[in-house]
Amino acid sequence: MSANTNPDVVVITGGSSGIGLSTAELFARKGWRVGLIARGKPALDAAEASLVAGGATVVTCIADVTDSDALRRAAATLETALGPIKVWINNAGVGVFGTFLDSSEAEFRRVTEVVYLGTVNGTRIALEHMRPRNAGTIVNVCSALGLRAAPLLSSYAGAKYAMRGFTEAVHSELLGERSRVHLTIVYPPSVNTPFYSHATAHMDGLPRPPPPVYQPEIVADAIHFAATNRRRDLQIGGQTVQIALLNQLAPALADRLLATFGPRTLKSSNQGIADAHDANLFSASTRVSSTHGPFDKESVSTSAQLWANKNRPGVGAALTFGIALCGLMVAGRRR
Repeated sequence: MSANTNPDVVVITGGSSGIGLSTAELFARKGWRVGLIARGKPALDAAEASLVAGGATVVTCIADVTDSDALRRAAATLETALGPIKVWINNAGVGVFGTFLDSSEAEFRRVTEVVYLGTVNGTRIALEHMRPRNAGTIVNVCSALGLRAAPLLSSYAGAKYAMRGFTEAVHSELLGERSRVHLTIVYPPSVNTPFYSHATAHMDGLPRPPPPVYQPEIVADAIHFAATNRRRDLQIGGQTVQIALLNQLAPALADRLLATFGPRTLKSSNQGIADAHDANLFSASTRVSSTHGPFDKESVSTSAQLWANKNRPGVGAALTFGIALCGLMVAGRRR
C-alpha cells in the first residue's frame, strides 16, 4: 500500500464484489481509507478482511441502496469513522436476463430501484456531505448499455439510460451553481465479475457477458482515473466506443445487428457458470464473493483505448475514433 500521511476517503456502494471490490483494492493500494456498503454480510466481511490484510483502513456498513434512510445512516457512520468523504462511487447493481414480457413487474421494478434509484439515493446523500464543504467527487458507474440498449436486458439498460440522464442533469446543476463538487460517469464494457452469477435469468441458457470481456481491474483503473482527474465522463474499452458511435450514426443498423446477434452472445451452457449461479435480486447472497467471475480464460487485462485516454489525450481521441470507425466498417460488412 502506498504511504499517505493524510489519507483521503472513498466510499463504494456494491463494494463487496466485482467492480466495486476491485476498485476498493486499487484505492487502498494508493493509500486511501475505504468505506464499503453492501447488502450481504459474508461477502462484506470477507472483503474487509482481505483489504485489512493488505494494510488498508476499512470500515463496512450493511445497507440496501434502495433504502435511503439506511444508506444515509451508513454514510454518517463511515464519515465519522474515516473522515470527510472525498470520493463516493455509486456502483451497486442487480440484473434480470430475458425478454421484457418474460420479466415480472416486481423484477423490473427491483432492477430499476437498485440500479437507477440507488444511484439517485447515493448521489443525494453524497451531496449532503460534500456541498457544505464545496469539495468532493461522485462517480456513477453506468454501462455500455447506457449508450445503446440490448435485447434481453430491458430493465437493466433502461435503468442505466436513466442514470445517464440523471447524471447529466445534476452535473449541469453543479456547474450552474459554480460548485467545486464534481459528478462524473463511467461506461464499462462487458466485465468478468460475479454479476452474471448473481443475475436472474428467464432464457434458455445462463447469463454471460458478450465478448470481448474485460477484467474488472481495467474498470477500477478507469474509475480511479475519472475520480481523481475530474473527467466529465469516460467510456472504457473499444467495445463501448464502437457501440456508442454505431448507435449515433446508424441506429437502424444497430437495431438489426443486436436483434440478430445480441441474444446469443448473452447465453451460456458452461457448467462452471451454472455452479457459480447465485441469484441475489431480492435478497443478499449468503456466499463470499470475489472480484472476478467465471470468465477468466477469455477476459483481457489491458485496454489500449483506456491507456491512451489516460496518458496521451490526443492519441486517445484518435484511437477512440479509429476504434469506432473500424467497428462501423465491420458492422457495415455484416449488414
